[in-house]
Amino acid sequence: MFHIIMSADENYIKYSAVLITSIIKNTDLSKKFKDFCDKEDFIPLKNNNTLDSYSYLKFDTLNKEQQKEGYIFHILSNFISPQTEEKLQFFEKELNSIYPCKILIHIFEDEFFKDFPKSGAAHSNYLSYYRLKINSILDNNVKNCIYLDSDMLCFFDIRELFALDLKDKIIACVNDPGSKKRKIKFKEKNKKITFYFDQNYFNAGFLLINFEKYKKEKIEEKTHELAKKCFYIKAADQDLLNFVLRNQILKLDFAYNFSIITYAYAICRDENSNRLNFTREEFNQSFKNPKILHYGEKPWKYLKSYIDANGKNINDHWWEMVNKTPIFNKELLEEKNNIKEYLYIAALGFMALKFYNDFKFFKIASLIKNKNDKKYLEYIKEIKDEEFGLCCILGESIFYARKSNKGSFSVILKLLKIIFHYKKYSHKSRII
Repeated sequence: MFHIIMSADENYIKYSAVLITSIIKNTDLSKKFKDFCDKEDFIPLKNNNTLDSYSYLKFDTLNKEQQKEGYIFHILSNFISPQTEEKLQFFEKELNSIYPCKILIHIFEDEFFKDFPKSGAAHSNYLSYYRLKINSILDNNVKNCIYLDSDMLCFFDIRELFALDLKDKIIACVNDPGSKKRKIKFKEKNKKITFYFDQNYFNAGFLLINFEKYKKEKIEEKTHELAKKCFYIKAADQDLLNFVLRNQILKLDFAYNFSIITYAYAICRDENSNRLNFTREEFNQSFKNPKILHYGEKPWKYLKSYIDANGKNINDHWWEMVNKTPIFNKELLEEKNNIKEYLYIAALGFMALKFYNDFKFFKIASLIKNKNDKKYLEYIKEIKDEEFGLCCILGESIFYARKSNKGSFSVILKLLKIIFHYKKYSHKSRII
């Protein structure tokens, strides 16, 4: 059986259902798990020294439970209503008619995580830390498991990952596209220590976990101990995992956790060593064929954002899967009719881009102070498809500045930096 873990509160269950559906729908029924195992070792790009070679499990060395076809989806949550539980039961039944699967719910109390710092994804609740408790939900028969964020969409047969042999590595993961100038501060024997992460800093939204070694190395306990010592941390569980696992990771192609913001622009390793730790060639390979999309601009908030290598709005992929999602599709499609705020955000960003192109930089300050955004909606039709995602990023930055009462000058500098990076790095990602 193939164990896949997600964290979701009551509101996020319907989004998790779309991800689960995409996994089931992309399972090739003409193949068995054995077909993915027993392969020769594979190196993603020829003559490439930056990506590890992939080794595959020998099917006959697995026990019967590990050889068995079928998914078990584990949903970690703080609360799920009886009505939603009932929906999940019907949802499971529908998907079982396609491919064997179970959906198990695991409820945790925030009290378990009172020693963990609130930051990043954990600024309002502890849900993102729940993934650290996999020891308590999986039994000893499990060899590998996968953790996925709910804002993802699968485009391939995920059994391919379960066939990977992690050997002495604890996780296989994908490099984070953000800046690598990150740090964590903690106390060790009354001494303050600052640890700076390096170019191998990974995104914890996708983790292929060698569960046998994860337990043996007591990763859950180590993250808990570190959490109690931390007095500066920005990315919550992601920072904890990056520190504890920093020397025990297998690096996978960016395609397995393709962060959609890189459709706007990607700064690759051969352009800036502190950013995405893939070369432009490696990135372009993933750009052409992403296996898992990781949505930043959520498709349930944005009907439109970036376009992919085939010129298609990537949020259309998600809504097409909604149509195929049993039980939850009606609710989601009804909500779709009310999604409009993104238009204001994109229009606001378009005005910022327009002022930039007209060299009227300080007119951007008026966008921050003036909150009458309706008047900008008339410009929506002028936004080019390839720039819509950029306009969303700019508009979101302005909305955040208003909410946080940021000074105009610092916001203008941030917007100028975003546009500069877009103009310098976005066109390269489209040279495929």
